Amino acid sequence: MIFAAKTRDIKSKIMIVRYIGSPNYDQKTNRKVKYLIIHYTGMRNQKVAVKRLQSKVAKVSCHYLISKTGSIYQMVKDQNIAWHAGKSKWGKDKNLNSNSLGIELVNNGKEKFPKKQINSLMKLIIKLQKKHKIKINNVLGHEDIAPGRKFDPGPLFPWGLLNKNKLSKKC
Repeated sequence: MIFAAKTRDIKSKIMIVRYIGSPNYDQKTNRKVKYLIIHYTGMRNQKVAVKRLQSKVAKVSCHYLISKTGSIYQMVKDQNIAWHAGKSKWGKDKNLNSNSLGIELVNNGKEKFPKKQINSLMKLIIKLQKKHKIKINNVLGHEDIAPGRKFDPGPLFPWGLLNKNKLSKKC
């Protein structure tokens, strides 16, 4: 399996997150984070993706961006509401921007996700689940909360690996 990860690799305490910021968020002082929403950027490269996620015209953002090499960047602080989910619904919850964290993976949507990127994603999920007490059945894809409108992270995303590592219920 391409994305086979050793548990000790993803449970490593070493994780560097660099803050690069985005102006596209609503400031909040106290909110309950219930969901993690995984996206792909759908852009040709990281530079173009960051430019869009920081554009005041595009009005989109995320909390975290993970490069193909596994580097993690924070664009919006966890307590604030990033504009990543758009019109969305899961169960009885609507407008998931208000109670979720958005994680973007640099990927054009037609390519496999590199092992380093997925390992960093799993480390980040572990950290965020612990910090915000997020249940594994609340780790979702953009496609789950906006069906028919969004298709990311797409069919090449390794949900089975996240499931095997008890990070998501999706397979």
